[in-house]
Amino acid sequence: MSRWLRWLLSFLPRTAPPGPRLAIVRHHRVYAEGQQPLYRLGVGVATLERQLDLLGALGFTPVTVAEGLAWLRGARDGMRVAFSFDDGYRDNVALAVPALERRGARATFYLAAGLIESRTAPWWDRLAHRLEHAGGTDLDWTFDGRAVRARLSTRGERRAALELLLPMLRSAPEAQDRRLHELSDRLSVPGEPACELAEWHELTGLEPRGMEVGAHTLTHPFLSLLSPERQDAEIGGSVDLIARRLGVRCRGLAYPGGDYSAASVAACTRHGLAYAVTTLRGDVIPGAAPFELPRRAWTEGGCRGPFGEFSARLAGAELAGAFDGWRRAAEAAS
Repeated sequence: MSRWLRWLLSFLPRTAPPGPRLAIVRHHRVYAEGQQPLYRLGVGVATLERQLDLLGALGFTPVTVAEGLAWLRGARDGMRVAFSFDDGYRDNVALAVPALERRGARATFYLAAGLIESRTAPWWDRLAHRLEHAGGTDLDWTFDGRAVRARLSTRGERRAALELLLPMLRSAPEAQDRRLHELSDRLSVPGEPACELAEWHELTGLEPRGMEVGAHTLTHPFLSLLSPERQDAEIGGSVDLIARRLGVRCRGLAYPGGDYSAASVAACTRHGLAYAVTTLRGDVIPGAAPFELPRRAWTEGGCRGPFGEFSARLAGAELAGAFDGWRRAAEAAS
């Protein structure tokens, strides 16, 4: 949906649905002013602060997901907003937590515990690293019988190649790793990127500062592509590792990439988790399935008007789900 169309639709009157609801905002990285990575998986710190200020003005200062769910269980009406950050990047601790604290806000941080432990960069950072440091100006690659051709002369072309390749890496871990190694050889890129996830000593202060710590598996796989036994190891292993390193027993989990199966839900219950969040669009209402909770992406682009400025009206419409129906119709038609 174009920015202009969303801008125009944001002027339409909206009626809040009846009954209580919890909007869980889904974030990842928080970038310093002027930081322009090839793969921008998150929002700038200025946008995050504008979002928090808008919520404060509306009376919706964010809480943790666990706090929001506890409120929902006894609520009769109204709305709350919970913030969540996936993966556990260092910039979450350096930039997001101070911004939250200055406003009396809290959030939940879901940690990819095994990657933090091994200091391994997530697969999307490994992909971006290969394209940023490619030795040539063209990519001509065939994997699993599929030809991939892309220009890499400019930063814009490398971003386009990244968008082309991202879906191809959404695969089982073994295939994912093999494809990344093939791509590294094809592009003459030695080595791996430094891990930008926080270290354990940087994460120890989250809970004492009023934040919630949640699990995000060990290695961030697409769970539905794994056997039930491996799913159990990924989920239970992350809960146990976080408990050992931080002294925190997680209550919630975020499915990597929003991908899960019945075996994922079973593993969550087996390891004592109380809830799990997805990437499904929507708000949490009373009676929602506790291990299939929806969240809302609140992207930088989703908050900006047609001229690139932060728009409180557009950001509010996004958070209220004003465009959900239009997006579902577009997805069904595609």
